[in-house]
Amino acid sequence: MKILKDKVAIITGASRGIGFATAQLFEENGAKLVLTAKENLDALDVFTSAEKVRLDLSSKEDFDYLVKKTVKKFGSIDILINNAGIFKHKDFELITAEELTEMIDVGLKGPFLLLQKVVGQMKQQKKGKIVNVSSLSGRIGSSGAAHYAAVKAGIIALTKSLARSYGKHSIVVNSVAPSLIETDMLKHITNERLNNLIEAIPLKRLGRAEEVARAILFLASDASDYITGQTIYIDGGLSML
Repeated sequence: MKILKDKVAIITGASRGIGFATAQLFEENGAKLVLTAKENLDALDVFTSAEKVRLDLSSKEDFDYLVKKTVKKFGSIDILINNAGIFKHKDFELITAEELTEMIDVGLKGPFLLLQKVVGQMKQQKKGKIVNVSSLSGRIGSSGAAHYAAVKAGIIALTKSLARSYGKHSIVVNSVAPSLIETDMLKHITNERLNNLIEAIPLKRLGRAEEVARAILFLASDASDYITGQTIYIDGGLSML
């Protein structure tokens, strides 16, 4: 059974990693897709029936265009997967003001402004599902990327805030918080450090992008209609320690 049959879903940052895996799973489950990427839009050509939109998270005009294009094409926005963002590993004392601003603009301000546009549309529809992609570091912090952790903590707080504000409009808002997932974000970690980190995970392995995508699918489906304001930690048990 295609559990998202004919649901209109926007997935940001869909050209790789978790976003790409989510787009694949949503397509398999019958969703009508609007996929975004800032660069490498060609990677989305495998989704032959999807609409592809270039999205710069620092551009308010891009948000307006994305929402208007989706509604014009499909008539509604049933699901938003707020996935796009950036990650940069850097010691706290070396993070520049410009790097902090970039992290906030792309990782928090951009998703915040996109949510404002999408929530307005969902209010008119009197329903909607939103899944924000955060990180375990938003709960436990990060010794090598404090600016990233701070932004992801903001995403979790934003999720709870919107769930409280818009539940009365039948808009359900949740987040997922992955930990060590096999994506490009791990390329900065040495093998020795990665092995040490894996040893601390109860399941003794890295997560896979498709495992995060399955949690996102659950939160986007009708199966999660009475779940809102929650964060699912996809971390092999690391957060319970």
